[in-house]
Amino acid sequence: MTATPPHLNGEANDRPLAGIRVLDFGLLTAGANTSAMLADLGADVIKIESGAYLDPFRVVGKIDNDDGWWNRSPQFRFTNRNKRGLALNLKDPEGQRVIRELAATCDVVVENFRRGVLDRAGLGYKDLSAINPRLVFAAISSQGDTGPERMNVSFGSTLDATSGIASLTGYEGEEPRISGMDVNYPDQIVSLFATGVVIAAVTEARRTGNGAFLDFSQREVASFTLGEEILAAAPLAPRGNTEAGVAQQDSYQCADGRWLAVTLDAPDPSMADFCAGKPRDAAVASLLAKGIAAAPCFDGNDLLRDTALQGVTLVRDENGDLVKGLPYRLGGEGLVIERSAPDLGQHTDEVLRELLGYDDTRLQQLNDTGVTSTTPTIGEV
Repeated sequence: MTATPPHLNGEANDRPLAGIRVLDFGLLTAGANTSAMLADLGADVIKIESGAYLDPFRVVGKIDNDDGWWNRSPQFRFTNRNKRGLALNLKDPEGQRVIRELAATCDVVVENFRRGVLDRAGLGYKDLSAINPRLVFAAISSQGDTGPERMNVSFGSTLDATSGIASLTGYEGEEPRISGMDVNYPDQIVSLFATGVVIAAVTEARRTGNGAFLDFSQREVASFTLGEEILAAAPLAPRGNTEAGVAQQDSYQCADGRWLAVTLDAPDPSMADFCAGKPRDAAVASLLAKGIAAAPCFDGNDLLRDTALQGVTLVRDENGDLVKGLPYRLGGEGLVIERSAPDLGQHTDEVLRELLGYDDTRLQQLNDTGVTSTTPTIGEV
């Protein structure tokens, strides 16, 4: 691998993944954020949903009951920018037929269904790689594709627990603490790992013509981040902000209600009172002037205001919706949003005309039979 991202279509002026096409079955965070970052890097990501099965974020983030509510979820829009939306019912044989045709035109599949869902529909790696041998198939699951717990379903909170992360999070003497629904830390980190591995596999597939099956266990990725704690093979226990060899390290609330973090070479029992007597930014400046390591604890609004982090942490799209940023810069720039998250099936006709050459008659047939329905099915959402 080169030190800089590969320009897989050979055009150095384009974004690195321009010319790569992704068939996206990703849901919620782990799968959908992996494909979102591929889209941010220039890949043409086609998100597959249908009225029979929505990305759960459309439902979890439901903000009203009016018509079209499924297109207004902030949680969905937060994670699915830069994608095209294609409505296809994967339970329908005709929908499955269309997916197989699309697979022949794609470079990558991203999915995080329960194990076996796509296999039973004839859309698993074995089936699709027979159609397209250079396909990179990223299967992101709770416990991996094999083993006795492969069918387990999980969320960020259960992965916090089973990976061991929760045992280290919190303060001494407390019960294990999960990262919570607003963070779901394991879901976030697996998408970072998966994106990088997908790029490496696509680069290799372009070179050799051979694709790959990428088996991502979210639990394994989360446990990997514990590093030396696992190698120590010792009971894990939370230790708060303390660190071996450091005299004093903690976070303190300031006069304006904001927080800062401080690391001291020697104990200073008056630090809490010092911070409480000053606004955060003034306290940070004063401590740094004295040679004391200090930094502000940023909240979401701070991240949005920080010009050094624009497009990297959080950003607003053309509609003013808050979306995740791109966690690194390319050419000095953070996230570039070319399109907001798609409405359900927004680009169905466009994609099927462009990639498969479908005419009006074929498109109408798929619509009339419900294969490309964009209305949620009552009782199945």
